[in-house]
Amino acid sequence: MTTYAQPRTEVAPLTLDARDTASLEELIRTAAQLPGPLEHTLMSDAFATLAEHLPTRLLEGVESFRDTPPDHGLMVVRGLPVGDIPATPGAYGSNVLGETHPSSLLVALVAHPLGGLIGYEDEKSGALVHDVYPVASDAAKPLNSGSSLFDFHTENVHHPVRPSHLGLLCLRPDHDRRAATMVASVREAEPLLSAADRETLRTDRYRSRFPLSFTRGLAEDARPVTEPHPVLADGPAGAPGTRVRFNMHNTFGTDPEAQQALERLNEAMHTVHRAVRADRGEMLLVDNRIVVHGRSDFTPRYDGADRWLRRFYPYPGELTADVLVRAGGRVLSKDSYGRTGTGEDTRADA
Repeated sequence: MTTYAQPRTEVAPLTLDARDTASLEELIRTAAQLPGPLEHTLMSDAFATLAEHLPTRLLEGVESFRDTPPDHGLMVVRGLPVGDIPATPGAYGSNVLGETHPSSLLVALVAHPLGGLIGYEDEKSGALVHDVYPVASDAAKPLNSGSSLFDFHTENVHHPVRPSHLGLLCLRPDHDRRAATMVASVREAEPLLSAADRETLRTDRYRSRFPLSFTRGLAEDARPVTEPHPVLADGPAGAPGTRVRFNMHNTFGTDPEAQQALERLNEAMHTVHRAVRADRGEMLLVDNRIVVHGRSDFTPRYDGADRWLRRFYPYPGELTADVLVRAGGRVLSKDSYGRTGTGEDTRADA
């Protein structure tokens, strides 16, 4: 399916003023003095205190988005300080910024009221803040390092502990200002479906392959597959409404009727989707429980000035020691799948 990422409606951004930006810069400088590594810094009382002093408009905006997300499930923030930015890397796995770069600490502060950052041992070596930029060898692949159309997907669809939200901070836009993050909400797409499709999508007739970003180096037929799961599910009593879980590159119906219902859901998502072309210092927050997202195609030049985002995963639930790489940390072990089950998390805060 081709999508040219024309936004359905404008999403009103939260735009910070100069005073807010200066306040954030001071918080970031203070956070940089806290003992590391970042995984431990996040758990300290000192860091929590700093996060409580985010500019009032930003903190209240994020808390409101957390507690009562709009039906489109998207928040856009402008005017964020990102620090000095070197040339965009060109090789996969480059870590040129580090954990104390202003953009790393900024996203950690913003993620705090959403529950705090988490990472996955089997994705980007467990990093809590991810660098997203085009890599020539990945151009045609459905990856964050690709540049072809990346269709709609739930972030980490395969994992029983999926982030509640996804954050994307733009350090540098693409040359042509073409690349757009596409977002589509199940709250707006589900009414376009027939009752029969809505019922089918709520059955355990779907499975999801582990995404390429978690299975680098594995042959296609060696990628693990989840147990059967629904695509649509009702949220818990404390957070009612439909939740969504699919990845059009990796989720498949186990019979033709189920597959056709999934394809019609994706068509509905494309009908209602919005698109945001972020610029430097702009952040997108999406509710990963009700929104699927994707990326339009764009043309990188691999010249050190390509599109560069920082990606991060907030999660509000408790993480038990048996699913973590390090006790008291925030990185999920690659062995955590069987220990956390495979069903949808039904807690109101997750």
